[in-house]
Amino acid sequence: MPSAQGSIKSLGLTGRYLYLEVKSPKHGLPFSYHFDLGMAERSHGIRISVSNLFKNFNTSNGFVAQVPLELKNNCWTVVVFDIYELLKRSEILPASYLIDGSYQIRSINICANTHVRGVFTSDNLYDFVTLPADMRFKFAFDLAKWPEYFDWQTLPHDWSKRKGPQGEFPGDENLNLQNLIS
Repeated sequence: MPSAQGSIKSLGLTGRYLYLEVKSPKHGLPFSYHFDLGMAERSHGIRISVSNLFKNFNTSNGFVAQVPLELKNNCWTVVVFDIYELLKRSEILPASYLIDGSYQIRSINICANTHVRGVFTSDNLYDFVTLPADMRFKFAFDLAKWPEYFDWQTLPHDWSKRKGPQGEFPGDENLNLQNLIS
C-alpha cells in the first residue's frame, strides 16, 4: 500500500507510533514488513524492515534499518513501533538531524505468513487499556484477562536506557532478541 502504479503515491502518515495488529498462524514461517519513510531535506527515503529472519538490529546500505521481531504462535499481537526511536537508534541520520516531524510513512509492504488486522499511526502512545475503540480487539471477558488472550510488543524496547557514555549500545554484539521485545 500504495502501489507505485496506482494514483496514490504516498500514504502520508505522520504519527510517531505505528501500531500493527498481526497474528502468526504457524511458528517458524518467515514474515517481513517494510515501512518506507519519506524524509524532509533528503533526496532518498529510509526503509524500516521488520522480520523474524533478522536476529539483531542492523542498518545496511545507509538507508535500511533491519529490526528483529518474533511473534507468539496463533495469538493476535499489537506491535507498537516507535518510529522516532527506531530512526534515532539506526544512526542512518546525522545526530544533528531533527527527526520529530520530519518524516512521513509513504508506503507499507507486507510480505508475510501472518494475518494483518490493522495498521494505525498516532502521536499518542497507547497500551491495551487506552487503545481507541477502532483499534481494540473485540472480546467478551474482563479487561484484566487481555494479556491471557493477546500479546503486546513495543519496539524498540528500552534502547534509550541502554546507550553508553560514548554513544555506544553495550552488548549489541550479544544482543538477545527477548531483551528487545519483553
